[in-house]
Parts: sequence; structure tokens; C-alpha cells
Amino acid sequence: MTAPAISVEGLRFAYGDHMVLDRIDLQVDPGEILGIAGADGAGKSTLLRILIGQLPGAGGRIRVLGMEAGDAALREQIAYMPQSFGQYADLSVQENLQFFAALHGLSGEQARSLIADLVARAGLRGFEDRRAGQLSGGMMQKLALACALVSRPRAMFLDEPTTGVDPLSRRAFWQLLEGVRSEGVAIVYATANMEEAERCDRVASLQDGRLVRQGRPQDLVAAVDAGLCIVTGSQARKSVAILLRQPEVDMAFPVGQRVKLWLKPGAAQAALQAGLAREAPGLQAVSATPGLHDIALRELALAQRTARHA
Repeated sequence: MTAPAISVEGLRFAYGDHMVLDRIDLQVDPGEILGIAGADGAGKSTLLRILIGQLPGAGGRIRVLGMEAGDAALREQIAYMPQSFGQYADLSVQENLQFFAALHGLSGEQARSLIADLVARAGLRGFEDRRAGQLSGGMMQKLALACALVSRPRAMFLDEPTTGVDPLSRRAFWQLLEGVRSEGVAIVYATANMEEAERCDRVASLQDGRLVRQGRPQDLVAAVDAGLCIVTGSQARKSVAILLRQPEVDMAFPVGQRVKLWLKPGAAQAALQAGLAREAPGLQAVSATPGLHDIALRELALAQRTARHA
């Protein structure tokens, strides 16, 4: 059995009296992408900084590639992409890659060969002489990933790398990332975008410093104990009050001109449609498969409901 590339047991971290991370347990295998999904302030960036050794954990055990986080021997075997662009805006694409190659002790033909390969893989061919500060957001992130790959890492830690990037560039970035993963690199990918989280092999959802669930995206969806319906019709958005009066409905989320309804556990969509036929005949309820975004909204609403009644 292959040993995990990254293993975390009982990790805790606090700023003074404020607990930021509480009893974190996770592992990432070689060639696996683990998505750390959570809203801003959930603790994602702090977790990544601890894993790469920038911050010390207050408790627990962390092993990265068989070593303790922060071990000097890890520096040449891991790569980190922070939220902010870490390359030099006044240097060209080629010059940035040459700088990082020199930083990792590469020179001559070895550096030239590696840089040429990374330029081709990242889709940067033809942009070698363009200053990094003149690149689009998507191209800039490709350059950042290419620079991170100069060290040929065995583990990578990416902190919301596609924030602010257009959908087409995001897809191109993920295609590049899939190639990296196929080479056996373990990847921890922090994101607040649940659609991106669904592209990961496994997802660990972080809320207020705690991992509330972990698993493959399809398994997390299958574990939900309630059904989801989408209500359509010209008056759907204006009929939220009517929808919430239906005995089968637990909560409603308007989305454009439609409304997503979470049913109560055990409630049937057919019974809901029968009620709508009587009270709002212009509306149609259709069963839907939830995504991680839908599940996260539901859990947030449930947590807020619990807090109100506490």
C-alpha cells in the first residue's frame, strides 16, 4: 500500500485565544488532488501555510513526503502558489522562468530544456518575451504554475489560484493541473468555488476552522438526506412564500427566475407537485441532483437556523 504524500493528524492552530484550526485530520496520496473547500475566513490559507512550514502548528502531527513540515529538505520537493501573484511583473515570461531555474540551481542546457517544456505545457509559447505584468489574469496564473513546477515538486499547495480568472482560462489551468497530477504529484487545492472543488478527487470542507466532511464529490452528494427540486414558471421567484408553505419544503433559494427547494428528509417530490397544482398551477417542480455548492448553502442555512434557536 502506497504511503500518503501528506498526512495530518489532530492539527490545531490559534491566534491568541482565537482558534483558527481545530483537530484537522486529512491525507493526500501521490497523484491525488485534495480540494480544501470553504468560505473566506474558514482557515484555508492558514492550513496551507502550516503544511509548507511557514507557520508552526499548535498541536498535532504533520508529515509531508515523509518529513516534518518545515524541514529544510522539503524546500526542493514542494511548491506553493499563494493567492497573490508571486512572480516579477517587470520581467518577461522567459526571464521569470530563468530566475526560478537559477534559484533551484539549474543552469545551461538543463534549464533551457525544462523551461521550453514548461512554456509548451502551460500554453505560454509565443509569450516568452512579454512582461509578466502585461499578461491577462489567466496567462499570469499559468506562468505562476510554470514557475512553481521549475523545482519539479512531488507535492504542491495552491491557494485559490484561479480567483478572478475567466472560465475559459480556468479550464485551461485545470487541464495543465491534470497533467501535473498524472505525473504522481500530490496536490492540495484551496478554493471557495464549489464547482472547482467538484473537479478534485476528494474534497475536505472547512467551516470555522473544522473539517465538517471529507470524501469524493459524488459520495458527499449521495450522503445528503434530503431531496432537491427546481421550480420553474413565470411566477416562480414571486411565489417563494407559497413554496415555503408546502409541508414537504424545508428551505428555498431563488436562483435567477427559478427557485431551488430543499425538501424535508423523506418528503416526496410528487407530493410537492400535487400541492403546487392546487395552490400555484403555473409552477412546475422537477427533481435535481445537487452539487457541492447546493450542499454548502444548505449546511450554512441549517447552521444559521440552529444558532437562532440556540
